[in-house]
Amino acid sequence: MQSFPPGFRTQQVETDGATIHVRVGGQGPAVVMLHGFGDTGDMWAPLAEAIMRDHTVVVPDLRGMGLSSHPETGYDKKTQGGDVARVLDALKIEKADLVTHDIGNMVGYALAAQWPDRITRWVVMDAPLPGIGPWNEIIRSPAL
Repeated sequence: MQSFPPGFRTQQVETDGATIHVRVGGQGPAVVMLHGFGDTGDMWAPLAEAIMRDHTVVVPDLRGMGLSSHPETGYDKKTQGGDVARVLDALKIEKADLVTHDIGNMVGYALAAQWPDRITRWVVMDAPLPGIGPWNEIIRSPAL
């Protein structure tokens, strides 16, 4: 696995019932990158390196994964979206673009739904959002 480039730092951010491990680097408008199930923020290292020249890249490990704490509760997406908002607060970032993958899509949706003024653009990859769009067709498709 590729490491994050020099210039990235790590930080622990206390949220509501968890400690979130986050990597931060680069300069410019912020981009938050949320990983999927069974992954960690490390999956974003190659892309982080490509965009850190003109963006501040924020890459947390979601609650219960990677180097973030593994509390007994708080795994609902509303709480996890709040974790990401607290990370942005700790970093003094008011607005950010959002890039999400797999289960990170659901956390990203919870973040954007609760704090819509903080998300400037959003890229959703590799998984549908339950209940959004043609959900009934999606869950019936053997290809998906």
